[in-house]
Amino acid sequence: MLELYTSEPNTFFLKPLIALAEKKAPFTAHYFDAANFAQFAPDFPTNLEAQLQLEREGPLLVHDGGLICSTSFMLEYISESLPGPSLMPADPCDAYRVRAWAQYLGASLGSVVPVLGCAKYLRPQLAALDPALVDRSIAAIEPVERRAGWLALRDGTYSADYLEAVNERLAAPVARIEKALREGPYLAGPDFSAADIDAYPMLRVLPDLAPVAVNTQATPCIADYLDRIGARDSVRAALGTAKTAHPERQFVPGLEASRWG
Repeated sequence: MLELYTSEPNTFFLKPLIALAEKKAPFTAHYFDAANFAQFAPDFPTNLEAQLQLEREGPLLVHDGGLICSTSFMLEYISESLPGPSLMPADPCDAYRVRAWAQYLGASLGSVVPVLGCAKYLRPQLAALDPALVDRSIAAIEPVERRAGWLALRDGTYSADYLEAVNERLAAPVARIEKALREGPYLAGPDFSAADIDAYPMLRVLPDLAPVAVNTQATPCIADYLDRIGARDSVRAALGTAKTAHPERQFVPGLEASRWG
């Protein structure tokens, strides 16, 4: 049995939804509201690896009782374990590039995009709730490393200087992706692959979160890429799972907010 615990189809949560749609794989979806602490309910599936993984708040794939977290690993698992077209290139060098992109994007966009999204959308959402309830919910989060990401939204970490520094960290990964897309239509070889499923969900929100860095004039190749990938049937199907009018506005803390200062 294949089950996916997922929230709004944005950033990390969008990745496995696209992969499963590419595979046309049947699965049972368990929706949870990640921005409202639903992943901390007592009956939510978890293990030590899921609690400590760098993406923090999900999604989780459960296959025949085994729990898989961290979306770059999840994409490769979906590619290799389920019938349908492979998401990994047949060429060994291109397969290496998929894994290299996953590592790089996780350390760069994966650490920056959640901060920008939380600053713009999650912080005011939490501010509109009962402060005592929010504080109790955060205080109950374990482990402490995971709790710290939520505390950063309330303790002054998200200062103007901090967010300026976060925006500056976008320059290198955006330039690297733009250069790669000038050289070919996809990130890892001539065909759509897991590298593109890793990249697209993080890139698609940047014209909103960082419009100076990502726009049709500054990054024409990324703009074209977003249009092409966004037109795929799998992407449209994944985005169609949204429960809210603006899934692109749901963000949860990642690793960086818990340790930048």
